[in-house]
Amino acid sequence: MALMTDIRNNLSKLFAVLAFFFIIMIIFDWGLDLSSQRGGPGSGADVLGNVNGQEVDYRQYSELVRRTLENQKQQTNVDPDEETERQVRAQVWNQLVDEILVDQEIERLGIKVTDQEIRDIVQGPNPPEFLVQQFRDSTGVFRRDAYERAMMDPQNKAAWIQVEQALRLEQKRRKLQSLLLSGIQVTDGEIRQRFADRNVTLDAQFALFDANRMVPDSAVQPTDDDLRKYYDEHPEEYKVKASRKVKYVTFSLAPSGADSAEVEQELASVLTQVKQGEDFVELAKTYSETPVTEAFFKHGELSREKEAPVFAARKGDIVGPVRDLEGVHVLKVLDERQGKDEFIRASHILLSTSGTDTASALQKARELLSKARSGADFAELARANSQDYGSAQQGGELGWTGKGAWVKPFEDAAFRARVGEIVGPVRTQFGYHIIKVSAKDRRELKLASLSMKVKASSQTVELAYKQAEDFAYLANEEGFEKAAEVGGYEVKETPEFTKGGMVPGIGLNESVNAFAFKNKVGTISAPLNMSGAVGVFVVTGEREDGLRPFDEAKSLIRNGALRQKKLQVVLARAQEFVKTLTPGADLLAEAQKADGVIAQATGPFRVSDAIPAIGRDPKFAGVAMGLKPGEISRPFEGFRGAFIIKLITKTEVDTTRLADERTGLRDQLLQEKRSRVLNEWQTALREKADIEDNRDQYYR
Repeated sequence: MALMTDIRNNLSKLFAVLAFFFIIMIIFDWGLDLSSQRGGPGSGADVLGNVNGQEVDYRQYSELVRRTLENQKQQTNVDPDEETERQVRAQVWNQLVDEILVDQEIERLGIKVTDQEIRDIVQGPNPPEFLVQQFRDSTGVFRRDAYERAMMDPQNKAAWIQVEQALRLEQKRRKLQSLLLSGIQVTDGEIRQRFADRNVTLDAQFALFDANRMVPDSAVQPTDDDLRKYYDEHPEEYKVKASRKVKYVTFSLAPSGADSAEVEQELASVLTQVKQGEDFVELAKTYSETPVTEAFFKHGELSREKEAPVFAARKGDIVGPVRDLEGVHVLKVLDERQGKDEFIRASHILLSTSGTDTASALQKARELLSKARSGADFAELARANSQDYGSAQQGGELGWTGKGAWVKPFEDAAFRARVGEIVGPVRTQFGYHIIKVSAKDRRELKLASLSMKVKASSQTVELAYKQAEDFAYLANEEGFEKAAEVGGYEVKETPEFTKGGMVPGIGLNESVNAFAFKNKVGTISAPLNMSGAVGVFVVTGEREDGLRPFDEAKSLIRNGALRQKKLQVVLARAQEFVKTLTPGADLLAEAQKADGVIAQATGPFRVSDAIPAIGRDPKFAGVAMGLKPGEISRPFEGFRGAFIIKLITKTEVDTTRLADERTGLRDQLLQEKRSRVLNEWQTALREKADIEDNRDQYYR
């Protein structure tokens, strides 16, 4: 079953081979009839969607989802949560869509596999491994005689027909892949360049005429004609992909109070069994939704909700029910020991020094320290004054922490302090801190946890969908905004998003994305699944592929035109400067004499690495690689302005190593090219396909 994970992670790169194994898994592991899996038009099967008119059978899809979730549970020993199930459904759907698209392309291209080709594969000297492994003896040796008898046995006819179908499909996909990749080659020049980029070491000096530092904006203000010219000459900068905007209202799928009460009641029932003498650990193994572990827990390894009551308990005590983000828990302290590491519980008040008067921040910190030491409530002081807003809401509480979690000055002061002591002000990169140490401890506890997740019941989910359906109906009748106003719902709106991409504020949601791109402005959706909610959407904006209009892009154009004018100025200055240099001149010394020019040495670097003092600048790296030691370049445009380079040293290509690594580099480059071609081909197939996805009608 680990094959499913491989398929999910690698289908886009190795679709032919992996899709083949996917089919084999269906035949041999699940015993399904390959020939009847996909319902055609009029088949009467439940239709989950279709791809270019070819229907996707709900039963096949749901079985794949079930098996994948089952496999995941076996691997993790944890029930998949709602979000995991949603992700798996999306992954399996994409798998099926990709398989159908590939098969349709095979059909369109007329790719065939003859009976003789199949016989050669099955009866040849090297049968497929998935068949060979069925006929290995206890020593791992392939029993050819048993294999051939199985082929000749009439009772195996149906199984061999399925094998033939799978092999025929796999061979078709191999032929398709060969067709797609037939023209891909790697030249000796590409191999040498890759080797040089990774191994040749350069050392250079450079003079940088920084466009932003040397040329103020006011000196080169572009005119409207300049803007129009820049826009016409750089259309690639203003290309936009098709995009959409939507407004939406959400209906929570969070568990209700009744759902929580049901879980707590179930836990209470188990606790009754404990009181009646049942073994807590055995009950936890039976009923807990998380595995029972033999580990000892240190401070900071439990949620805060669990931490306080558990570490306040004694060996043998039962604690709970305790609720946190992971669910409801009842815990038993099985054992206790002293660990090597010390942990402290601390609170703090932070006064930031960023953008403020440091002296006044220090003065205020001293005043707060005095108040805290005089008996003022530390938590109230933190809520009113601390600028660490996350902890301020908790009264400055930072929880339990061991060494290495805080910045060193803070950590040193906190660990030196006694329990109950308030120390400070302590200066760190964040500002001044007043620190209160509440406790210190080295204990580690062995726990048995009986944990149950609080999930939304089917009634809760149905209620949310009913509310969403009612809202969608009213929105179609009265208008989206009016319906939201009547119902008292908050309306949210996304920025523009592209096809197949993330939906801002929502995340990667194929249903929402597909709805937005298949419908016109003003169209209102049926309820659509979201993470932890169901939403009703309306398309509020659409833009098709093309250039961003001049007026809309004017601010961006101005920035580009301004940078271009600045570069023209510094390039002209660099050209004048380079005329003053004699062959073999000391570039750094000469550049340091020039007003405003930055003169530096890079130190050793390779083209494949970030360049010291420069960063990643392909033009700089390319120019440097093309120079000979001692040679000075002509001025050229880099990311930061106009550069002049003098190459100091360059190591030679190690031809012996190149010869040793040639095959590996060739294979790597070839694989990169092939993967890129397959990915681009498959992306193009999806983009032009007519895909209808009705999963939201089946899953809530």
